[in-house]
Amino acid sequence: MLKNLMIVAVIGAAAYWVGVESAKSRGKNYEDLRHQIERLWTSPEATKARKKRAKKAQRLMKKAQKRVLSA
Repeated sequence: MLKNLMIVAVIGAAAYWVGVESAKSRGKNYEDLRHQIERLWTSPEATKARKKRAKKAQRLMKKAQKRVLSA
């Protein structure tokens, strides 16, 4: 059991180290990625698509409720 725990800890530490090193080498690109994601989230097309999906989900939920209550 202790051996398995040590293996998991070593793998976790190695993954953390690789992630930190890759983030350091990326530098400014991380900011670019963050801004791209922010623009995508706040774009009018994305907002419209999210609202449309939410509306469809509500309709499907109402249909499911009617089926369950009528059964």
